[in-house]
Amino acid sequence: MSDSRPVKPPLVELVETHQGFDELDQRDGLDELNQRDGFDNLTQRSFERFSVPSNAGPLTAYWIRAVGEKKGTAVFIPGFTGSKEDFRLLLPAVAALGWDAVAYSQRGQYDSAAPAGVDNYTLDELAADAANLALGIFEHCEGELVHLVGHSLGGLVARQAVLLRPDLFASVTLLCSGPGGTPGLRSEEAAFVAEHGLVAFFDRELASRDPKPDDEFVRERFAAASADAYLGGVEILQNTTDSTTALAASGIPVMVAHGATDDAWPIGDQRVMAERLGAEYVVIPDAGHLPNIDNPDFTARTLSDFWTSNS
Repeated sequence: MSDSRPVKPPLVELVETHQGFDELDQRDGLDELNQRDGFDNLTQRSFERFSVPSNAGPLTAYWIRAVGEKKGTAVFIPGFTGSKEDFRLLLPAVAALGWDAVAYSQRGQYDSAAPAGVDNYTLDELAADAANLALGIFEHCEGELVHLVGHSLGGLVARQAVLLRPDLFASVTLLCSGPGGTPGLRSEEAAFVAEHGLVAFFDRELASRDPKPDDEFVRERFAAASADAYLGGVEILQNTTDSTTALAASGIPVMVAHGATDDAWPIGDQRVMAERLGAEYVVIPDAGHLPNIDNPDFTARTLSDFWTSNS
């Protein structure tokens, strides 16, 4: 590879074949996607649905091509219980600013492959999937490095992917994400899911709050997702070691950003993490834990400015 930064040996074997990238010229899936809020204008955009090969099976993904001259490629990793659809408003906004935008559902999420067993959902396995996708883009796009964005739990995955393969990334953004795990977090929820399943868990949560417009889709997503992935995610959120020092030493440019009213990761922890990283730090107005949905235009501009300064 042309990049001279050191390559750490992979923690798990990366898939060497990238058949999913042969599908990028096909425009299938557009009708289904257009039924989702935020994608109704994609008929005028270059949009592809494709699969990312992994040792767990195919991971579903969206790729929206840049409007006008392409500046680079960004990959978005969803958070705990999320999926690629969480970026339905952000991807078009990023593409409008000149960036190819890719989002995928992690293993066990929604319509991606979901192998049985909690051991298939470790941080190292999820990070290897992200690195594998970046490697596919590197090969498909003739040596292009990826701007990686991880939301919430996806931020822990993103930082681990960067440490695994720093040669594949131009930058990493930790969006509403913290430095490591919190012991005991979501233990009661994990016990309930282990006994009753994800749909029962969602129905319990729904009964305790006011309805939301996307509840039907979210329930569908919980029904399709893997309980093992949920339990593996809880272990990651509880037990992940703080790797801030190692990430700072990697030399990869980092941005830490969160919504002004983020209530999932302590804002103070995110601010201190940014200071330790020497990272750019941005508070996104009019947004909580989901700035990709609450304020996608501001989030897209913030990301674009950071990527432009590190391309």
